[in-house]
Amino acid sequence: MRPCHCRAPRITAWLTLLVFILQSGCAALGVKTPETTFQDSLGRVAILSAGHEAELSFEGFAQGKGEGAARGAGSTFVSCTGGLGRGGCGGEFCGAAVILMLGICGVAGVVGGVAGATAAPGADKIQQSEQVLSDVMQHATIQDSLSRQVAALASDRGENLATPAANMAELARHEHDYSVLAEQGVDTVLEVALTRAGTRGAGIDAPVQLYMEARVRLIRTVDNSELFSADYEYQGGNLQLSEWSARQGKPLLRGLEDGYLALGNHIHDSVFMLWPFPDRGAHSAGTLAAAFGLAPIEPATRGQLSGDVLFGRQFEWTTVDSLRPTLRWQAFPRVSDLERSPGFAGRISAVRYDVVIARERNLAPAEIVYHGEGLGEPHMTLQTALLPGTRYFWTVRARFELDGRERVTEWATTNYRVLDRLTSPNTFSYRFKTR
Repeated sequence: MRPCHCRAPRITAWLTLLVFILQSGCAALGVKTPETTFQDSLGRVAILSAGHEAELSFEGFAQGKGEGAARGAGSTFVSCTGGLGRGGCGGEFCGAAVILMLGICGVAGVVGGVAGATAAPGADKIQQSEQVLSDVMQHATIQDSLSRQVAALASDRGENLATPAANMAELARHEHDYSVLAEQGVDTVLEVALTRAGTRGAGIDAPVQLYMEARVRLIRTVDNSELFSADYEYQGGNLQLSEWSARQGKPLLRGLEDGYLALGNHIHDSVFMLWPFPDRGAHSAGTLAAAFGLAPIEPATRGQLSGDVLFGRQFEWTTVDSLRPTLRWQAFPRVSDLERSPGFAGRISAVRYDVVIARERNLAPAEIVYHGEGLGEPHMTLQTALLPGTRYFWTVRARFELDGRERVTEWATTNYRVLDRLTSPNTFSYRFKTR
C-alpha cells in the first residue's frame, strides 16, 4: 500500500472551513458598529498629544551573546544617545520624537550586540558599521509625533480645527483638564497617543513584525466628558533582523515612518469621515472566505492564512493570469445595506472607490505597489505590470457624499474582529498571486 501524504492538507482544509463557519456564525450574531454619532457635534477640534511615553519593545533584536555582544551593544548605544542634544528636534512634537529615538538607540545597541556576537573578532569593522547605523537613526527618527500627523491630515482636508495657545494646551494636558480651552474657542479635544511600538518575534533568523499601537480619546471641553475612545494598530513588515538592519537600518526607520503615516490616516478617517456599513454581516469572498465590507468578485480570495508552507502555496492564494489584472468588487451601496437602511439611497451621491495593493513578504504586506483614490466604477485594471510569481494583498472601500458631506466606509477585510482596528492593508486583506 502506498503511503498517503494528503492527510495534513485535508486537516488544514477542514480547520479552515471550521474557521469560516465559526466566523460567519459569530458575525451573524452581530459585528460591533463603530461609534460615529459624535461626528455631528465636534465643533472646533484641537488635536493634541496625550503626552504619555510609549512602551517600546523590539523583540528578536536582543539576541547577541558573549563578550562580543556586550562590547558591540555598549558602543552603539552610547554613540546613538550621544546625539540627542545636537539639535534637529523642536516644537510641540519633539517629545514623541525623542521617545521614539531612545527606543531606536536601544535597537541600535542590540543590533550592535548581534554583530559583535556573530562577526567577531572584527571589532573595528563592527564599531565602524555601528557608527553609521546610529548616525542614520539619529537624524531619521526625529519626526512628527502621531498627533502632529493627524493634525496635518485634518488641516489638509479642511476639518474645523482650533489651535489653542501652546502654553494653555500644555497646562490643560498636564492638569488633565481641557475646560480651560473652551474659552479659546475649542469645543472638543482629540487626544492622540502612541502607546506601543516595536517588533514581535524571536530569534536572529526568524522574521519579526513591526507594529505600532495608538489610543485616541475625544473629549468635550466644557465638561471634560469623554465622547469617544478607541485603540488602533499598524502591522508593518515581517522581516528578518538582518533585513531590518540592512543599509544602515533604513528598512526599520522607513517602517516606523510608514507606521506614523498609516496610523495618522486611519485615525483621521475613523474620527472625521467614517460611515459604517449598515449590513455588518459576512458576505462570500471566495473559497472558504468571508468578506466584511465590499466583497471581492474578481479575483476571489481564499480562507484565512494557516502558515502552513505546502498548503498555503497550493490553496491559500488565488492565481491571476495577467500581470495587469482587473479587480472587481461589490458596488456600494450593497443590496443588503439598502435593506438595513431603506432611506439611505436617497441621501448619498458621488460614490467612488479607494483601492490599495501591497506586495507580500513573509506572509505580511510589504511595500505598497498601487494606491488609487476616487475610482468611479467598482472595478479597475492595473496599468503598471506586477511582478511574475509574486503574492499580493489588496483591499477596497467606498468613498461617497452623505447629505453633502464626504464619507468613507471601512476597508474590506476577511476578519470582522479587525474591521476598524487595524490599518489597511493587513494580513486579513484579500489576496492573490501572479503566475
